[in-house]
Amino acid sequence: MKKILITGGAGFVGHHCVEHFLKNTDWKVVVLDSLNYAGNLNRITDSEYFDAKRVGFIWHDLCSPISKTTRDMIGDLDYMIHFAAESHVDKSLEDSIPFVKSNVLGTANLMEYLKNFQPHCRTVVFSTDEVFGPAPQGVYYKEDDRFKPSNPYSAAKAGEEMIAYSFAHAFGLPVFVVRSMNIIGERQHPEKFLPKVIRSIIDDKKITLHGLGEADLSSRCWIHARNVADGIVFLLDKGQSGEFYHIVGEERSVLEIANWVSQAVRGKNLDESRIEWLDYHKARPGHDKRYALSGQKMAAMGWEPPVNLEESVKKTVDWTLKNPVWLNL
Repeated sequence: MKKILITGGAGFVGHHCVEHFLKNTDWKVVVLDSLNYAGNLNRITDSEYFDAKRVGFIWHDLCSPISKTTRDMIGDLDYMIHFAAESHVDKSLEDSIPFVKSNVLGTANLMEYLKNFQPHCRTVVFSTDEVFGPAPQGVYYKEDDRFKPSNPYSAAKAGEEMIAYSFAHAFGLPVFVVRSMNIIGERQHPEKFLPKVIRSIIDDKKITLHGLGEADLSSRCWIHARNVADGIVFLLDKGQSGEFYHIVGEERSVLEIANWVSQAVRGKNLDESRIEWLDYHKARPGHDKRYALSGQKMAAMGWEPPVNLEESVKKTVDWTLKNPVWLNL
């Protein structure tokens, strides 16, 4: 039986990967997490596929090196996915230091552990489209395009990527980097866009959207966490050391996503009177209007998202309405 370690496995994307492996493999899954405000073990145990015999949990903050006791608890590994990170842009604007510690120092500690104790473990380091900064209209960043991060969170993720790449290059470790974009799905933290929109519609409150109106508003590439997990499994088999890969969904404006949510909750699009437009730069310093990645590399390798975005949004909303406790954490 193969064994995989998932750092940040009690987080949003991490727990979906845990669920994916429990559902689709017979592997042993070890979750390593510091359980900060965004980590919640109930995400894992809430899944219908949870199996206590196959899931182990280890508490550890990667800002500290992995000790011998922790190493013994982890044991020998076949694979690793590194999700553990600080990931909220607004919080990074308030205080950048936790982001540098978690994303850069934390990754360096993990790479030192791999170099010294698990040099054959195939490892995915999970990153973000935001390392490239804003994308002009019509531009979709490819894997090797230049970095231009525009907030401390994305700068720290760029540092994380380069730490991982340097260990792959210098020591021949089977480590590669995966970037994705705005990820949606069940059990997401209520501070994120989709659950905030769901909650506002249920409570009959105005929806805040970044933009100046329908003709000038933010857009993102969006993807469901289960599709991300599927892409990562694909790359665990086919990914190459020191390479970069984009797991890409579909580009939609924030209004399109909000209207899909409204259709799922109320059966109709949002009325203009229910929208509060928020100017980009008043929303946050250095706000980026558009992010976009090219998915050509993964498509050429034979992968595409199993479920389209509109269906993913509808399923997420339906599930959340049936499980409202996740809106109130």
